[in-house]
Amino acid sequence: MKISMQFTATLTMTYVCLSASVNAADEQGRFMVKGGGRIGCEHYLTALETKGAEFISLAGWIEGFITYANQQEQDTFDLVPWQSTELLMSAVANHCRQNPEKSFHQSAYHVLQGVKTGRLKSKSEPVSATVADQSVVLYADIVRRLQQKLKLRGLLTGDPTGIYDKETIDAVLEFQRVKKLPETGLPDQMTLAHLF
Repeated sequence: MKISMQFTATLTMTYVCLSASVNAADEQGRFMVKGGGRIGCEHYLTALETKGAEFISLAGWIEGFITYANQQEQDTFDLVPWQSTELLMSAVANHCRQNPEKSFHQSAYHVLQGVKTGRLKSKSEPVSATVADQSVVLYADIVRRLQQKLKLRGLLTGDPTGIYDKETIDAVLEFQRVKKLPETGLPDQMTLAHLF
C-alpha cells in the first residue's frame, strides 16, 4: 500500500488535532478534526471491507498521524517500530467494532496510545531477518526485544545481540510451532503480535 509523499506530509498535521494537550485545542478542550478522521466507525468498517481508494486515504491519514507523533512525542524515534500500517488499520477496526459510536480518529488515537509503551525511543539500525529467500527488515533493537522474549520463554540461550542468526531463527520456528502459526522462522507481523 503506497501513499504519495505529498499526501502523507499533508496528513502529518493531523496529529495536532488528535493531541490530548490543551495547547492543541480551544479553551474548552475542543478541536477540529480534518479529513478522513471525521468519519464514523461504521463508515470506516465499510471502507475496510472494500479496501478501495478511501481505505488507502485513511491509511495515509494514520501514517501522517504517526509521522507527526514521531516528531512531537518525547523520547520517541518510532511510535510503531514493528507494526505495519495494515496491522494498525486492523486494530482500529477492532476498536471500531467494539465502539461503533466512536469516530475513526478517536479509535486511531486509542490504538496508538495503546502501543506507545512499545515505542522505539532512539534510532536503531535496520537488520534484515532472512530465512531461505524471504526477508523481513526490523530495527536491531526490535530484534533484541524479540530475542529477550524468546529467552524468557526458554527458547533462546545467550544474551540478545540484535542479530537475526540461526539460533534466533530456530527459536522463532519453535515459537511459531507452539502457537500454531505458519512455521517460517521469520518475525512476521502475526509472530511479533503474539510474542510482544
